[in-house]
Amino acid sequence: MEKHGTRVLFQPVKFASVTSRNRIVMAPMVTNFSNLDEEVTDRQIRYYAERARGGAGTIVVEASNVKPDIRISARQIGSYDDRFIPGLSKLASAIKSQGTVALLQLLHGGPKVLPDQRCESASPVGVRMGQVPKQLSSSDLRRIRQAYVRAASRAKKAGFDGVELHAAHLYLLSAFLSPFTNKRTDAYGGSLDNRVRLLREVIEDIKTDLGSSWPIWVRMNACELLQPGLSLEEGLEAAKTMTEAGTDAIHVSAYVLPINKNITSMVNIRVGAIPLKDSPPGPLLKYAAAIKRVVRVPVIGVGKLDDPQLAADAVIDGKCDMIALGRQLICDPYWPSRLEKGQEKEIVHCNYCNTCHTAQQQGKDLRCAKNKNLFGEPIYKRPRRRSENVNVTVT
Repeated sequence: MEKHGTRVLFQPVKFASVTSRNRIVMAPMVTNFSNLDEEVTDRQIRYYAERARGGAGTIVVEASNVKPDIRISARQIGSYDDRFIPGLSKLASAIKSQGTVALLQLLHGGPKVLPDQRCESASPVGVRMGQVPKQLSSSDLRRIRQAYVRAASRAKKAGFDGVELHAAHLYLLSAFLSPFTNKRTDAYGGSLDNRVRLLREVIEDIKTDLGSSWPIWVRMNACELLQPGLSLEEGLEAAKTMTEAGTDAIHVSAYVLPINKNITSMVNIRVGAIPLKDSPPGPLLKYAAAIKRVVRVPVIGVGKLDDPQLAADAVIDGKCDMIALGRQLICDPYWPSRLEKGQEKEIVHCNYCNTCHTAQQQGKDLRCAKNKNLFGEPIYKRPRRRSENVNVTVT
């Protein structure tokens, strides 16, 4: 296929009843900008509005907990009660006012909740250090399915264009999919058909309640380098099952990369999904490509795709239909607009130092080592020139 620079990234793409103006997605990343009551704050709205102004076609707003006491970070956005709708509405409106599609990611933390939260999972297999989850009963699972449907309904009432179900990274829906965390012997464990059952039911329940045309994305692990972990073959079959249930797009991650050394003491596992500074560009693209070969819905590739030509080639070569940027849009929210205007040289690239990820994992406000203003026009630390701070003697 002949390649045409990066123009392909600015072609529209449709999923369900929604069309995004381009193929650039802001990936979800918890900010800890919510207040302690789990409500959207003004600075959170400014943060997302700035990235919408920067030109992303779709923004997936950070993980929102569908039940109380299942948080994965200090201050998340809640979606488990109607009291959250006004704040969510302001957030959705701010994003959509810039012509950007707004999705809300829905999450149950499962075995990866904070130590003071309700740790529950498919089986009593711990992921976070020192935590053994309670095994959920069938009646518990019915209530969790209802919680997802109600949270999705609140997102729709608030004006979001759709939701993304977080079924990756060993959070609850992922913990059911993975043989590493799912040791059940009932209808929700054992075979892949059983392990994908809860996710399939959640998708079907939301579609039944909110209509088949309202978009649902699923973020999933294509495979896991765990013993035992989800194999790629199982990941492909799970993806097909999700689309048959009504999923409108699949956001492909994989648990195959080294974990940020600053958080290794927090977990019982040694692989994750976040590319590090030493990771090669686009390390997860091959998994997106594998899933794209077996499904007919848009596939989103993610993971160190800040090089514009690499991102464009991923779409041109058929590895994915959309590309997601997370840390890069924290660093430079104007990556999309600079590229579209032919100002590629003005892009400020993320160096993948993981300052942002470490802060979030430690319960602190999201921050960036390069961009000192996350709530408006970026402020970058001016690099010191060689001639600065040098004593010169005039003779």
